[in-house]
Formats: sequence, structure tokens, C-alpha cells
Amino acid sequence: RCERLVHTPVPREYARHTSRFLSVWIFTLPLALVSSLGWWTVPSVYIIAWSLLGILEIGHSLEDPFRRSIELTPICDAISMDCERALQLEYPV
Repeated sequence: RCERLVHTPVPREYARHTSRFLSVWIFTLPLALVSSLGWWTVPSVYIIAWSLLGILEIGHSLEDPFRRSIELTPICDAISMDCERALQLEYPV
């Protein structure tokens, strides 16, 4: 079951939509802030964009937590062999 979970991809449309929406929002943010912040718009937008794009990148990393870091097949094979060995010791055929 874990293999299926690991190999199930997150739909690309979800990631694309999130990235596009955030890009459009960040590009239009200065238009909304310039009248009230003046020259402070530039550093404000930079900090907000840096924060939100960082959160987006963290979200992409969390979507695939096992990305080439854990191979489940050898772990599952070892557990299977241990279980078979334990069952043979308790119930010899």
C-alpha cells in the first residue's frame, strides 16, 4: 500500500494553477499598494513575494516527501522475509 501512495503523483494542474495564481497576484500587488505606500511598495512587495514563493516551494516539497530519499522496496522485502522466517519458526510445515 505504501508503494501505491508513494508512486501516486499529485496532479500537475494543481501545482500549475497555484503557481499561476500566485504569480498574477504578486504582479498586481504593486498596483494595489503604490497609492498608499509610495516608494515603500518595492521592499514590501519583495518581502511578501519572497515569503509566499518560499511557502509555495515548501508546499511542492511536501507533496512528494519521499523523492528519491527512501526506497520502500528493499524495506518491504526485508519485512516480508522476516515475517516468513518468523512464521516458519512458529509453525513448521
